[in-house]
Amino acid sequence: MRAEILVATHTNTDFDAFAAMLAARRLYPGSVVCLAGSLNRNVREFYRLHADELDFVVDASRLELDAVRRLIVVETVHPGRLGELEPLALDPAVDKVVFDHHGEEELPDWAPAENVVISEDGALTTTLVGVLAEREVSVSPLEATVFALGIHEDTGSLTHTTTTQRDAEALGWCLRHGAEQEVLSRFLHTPLGETERELLSTLLDSVEPHEVAGIEVLVAAATAPEYVEGISNLAHKLIDVTDSAGLALLVEMDGRVFAVTRSRVPELDAAALAAVLGGGGHAQAASAIYRGPLDEARRLVVERLGEAVREPVHARDVMSKPPRTIAPDETVSRAMVACQRFGQSGILVTAADEVVGAVSREDLDKAIAHGLSHAPVKGIMSSRVATCDEETPLLELQRLLAAGNDRIAVVSNGRLAGVVTRGDVLEALGERAAVVRRPAVSLADELTGLGRLAPVFEAVAALSEAYDGVYLVGGTVRDILLGEPSFDVDIAVEGDAIALAQALADALDGRVRAHEKFGTAVVVYGDGERVDVVTARTEFYDAPAALPAVEHASIREDLFRRDFTINAMAVSLKGADLGRLVDPFGGRRDLAAKTIRVLHNLSFIDDPTRIFRAIRYENRYGFRMDDHTVRLARGTIEMGLVGDLSSARLRDELEALLSEGDVEHSILRLADIGAASAIHPHLAADDEAVALLRRLIELRDRYELEIPAWRLGLAALARRLPPDEVYDWLQRLNVRRRDAEQVAAAVTVGPKLVERLRDGASPAEVVAAAEPYAPDAPLFALALADLEPLHAYFDRLRDVRLEVSGADLAELGLGESPRVGEILTELRRRKLNGELDGRASELAAAKELIEP
Repeated sequence: MRAEILVATHTNTDFDAFAAMLAARRLYPGSVVCLAGSLNRNVREFYRLHADELDFVVDASRLELDAVRRLIVVETVHPGRLGELEPLALDPAVDKVVFDHHGEEELPDWAPAENVVISEDGALTTTLVGVLAEREVSVSPLEATVFALGIHEDTGSLTHTTTTQRDAEALGWCLRHGAEQEVLSRFLHTPLGETERELLSTLLDSVEPHEVAGIEVLVAAATAPEYVEGISNLAHKLIDVTDSAGLALLVEMDGRVFAVTRSRVPELDAAALAAVLGGGGHAQAASAIYRGPLDEARRLVVERLGEAVREPVHARDVMSKPPRTIAPDETVSRAMVACQRFGQSGILVTAADEVVGAVSREDLDKAIAHGLSHAPVKGIMSSRVATCDEETPLLELQRLLAAGNDRIAVVSNGRLAGVVTRGDVLEALGERAAVVRRPAVSLADELTGLGRLAPVFEAVAALSEAYDGVYLVGGTVRDILLGEPSFDVDIAVEGDAIALAQALADALDGRVRAHEKFGTAVVVYGDGERVDVVTARTEFYDAPAALPAVEHASIREDLFRRDFTINAMAVSLKGADLGRLVDPFGGRRDLAAKTIRVLHNLSFIDDPTRIFRAIRYENRYGFRMDDHTVRLARGTIEMGLVGDLSSARLRDELEALLSEGDVEHSILRLADIGAASAIHPHLAADDEAVALLRRLIELRDRYELEIPAWRLGLAALARRLPPDEVYDWLQRLNVRRRDAEQVAAAVTVGPKLVERLRDGASPAEVVAAAEPYAPDAPLFALALADLEPLHAYFDRLRDVRLEVSGADLAELGLGESPRVGEILTELRRRKLNGELDGRASELAAAKELIEP
């Protein structure tokens, strides 16, 4: 069998790897999936049922491996795990693309770094399903079922600590596309055979509980008389039966100890536990094969349990603050508005800082349906509210939520300090990295030294005490640290941004334009100066390149949604700590190193326009993307997401990029990372384009032409496109009609003008050739060839005008007719050629042309 594109994964294939291969086949049309190694039992049984529909290759020997030109590898970065396909991975003549989500410290050296995509999703299937969703690829119910199996298996049905919101959203997408729940249940809970049941019974009898850092970990060990397949399935059954937080299962078979570790809490790292025996895996599931006696393996695990325990997460670390509350006498409709405004499924009810109840959005909906919009919320609220203190561990928070509580009130010193929701816990489970504490850095002096902006910051500081946090954010912070002038003032508020904006407007004798729906406002003061005030918010992308959904959040979450670390800094404007730099992601360090770095691995996939923004910053500041960011950019381009951008967004990014002064670096960088060919296969972002654009700008400025730089840049880049492709491309970009006509004329007519005028022409002939396509086409021609007739056109010929008009011809007896235009055209031709000089000669010539 011949295949130029091959999709492969590791041996002992699980459902996530199996599903990721299927998704990759949809992303790479014409590719073939090869199952080159053994399959996990449940995967093997599923495939046997659906082999005809899925049509995978199960025997690598059937393939003409010499014909393979591209290898797509999913769920591993280790070529040794590819079985018979390892030689392909190591063949330098084969192009490799790798998708994984295990967060390996070192990237594979057998694949180009720009072709390696490492996601932070709990399941790799989630990442690839996100791309399918963004591209609106239609999938069958069987494919949706396979994808759902992969997500379920690698996230523990969304319970593992690495589960992200994207995993949950991807699983919902699968269900909407027909994933069959009965099939999911059957293959996620494979029944045990007789031998397996006997071994499970022996393991249960051997269970020893061990407590470390308050976490109970079970260690079960047994010897099997013969090889038993599916030890991981036994671990799944055992941890379900015991409901333990952690498990180390050890089975001695064939002279080796097969170990499986599981963790249900973020404080216990299953991979670290497996590493004791030389293995590895995920934080929630891992395995190892130990070549030694069973007793020794058990002793090592028990003695070194402490190495697998992390510092526990507490309520204070995950709670949302400030907590959103409503008074008991407020109306049901007001409570519903509050839930809608803050994107919550319910809200706490407080009286005098005491939590007296909670009401769900579902109950509010029912009350409104019964005509109770104006009734007090206390009439429908639940008075039983789960509470905890700030030191409550994450595991206990999970138990409280599992008991049916929608939210947990966090109380400190008798006052409500925050609230923990399911979303907060999911976020904590998906992000375990501790915040690095750095010495406080103050920019107070820089703020007071900003001249005209100093009164704004002083007024904000005076008003800030009523708010949890008020911060200067965005490019202004970056520019302050760079010593660059900045004219934008963007303020983020942990609280009511509109209320702060109104108070600030009063203090500055200004006015407010508020946007209640978005929690934002603009303060206009003085001589038209403005301050943008927003509520700190976070964003969630339902699919790559989609517009984000927005929720209110802390300043750290607000910064995390931004594009690069250098733009993810804030400066406190509160009086008590005015000037304190908030830099949770190392933006100041990257400014000093002149580095552009994304905040997370899916940043470009979420919003591919950030690639163009990164190039602009490189060009503007002389910075460079770090290797990891470049690799992510290239990977996003390789997946086709830049070409999938909406036409208007791509147009706007190109216009902005080509408008930033000397854009030599930007143009060459477009080609370097593959963006140019992704925009259009024939786009020429090379040294010739740079030289041509530089010449176009020089001539534009010399002749004082009002042509935007980006328009000339598009022409330079598109100079090799055939005429029909130029028009089609510009239409797809939604370039304004006038601008599109000018760019197209430059590319298509410009070279023809060079040929037409190279051997000379009369002044009138020059104008007749150039004027219909001016100014871009003749300027483009002049940049291509330094022709004197075109210099003459821009120097003087384009400004030659007649001193007579149609009214003068009417006075000479010529009535309205096409002859008026014909005579005026002939008069201008004669004047351009030097045959007429002044109004008198023009009138005389006109009279001659009118008379029979």
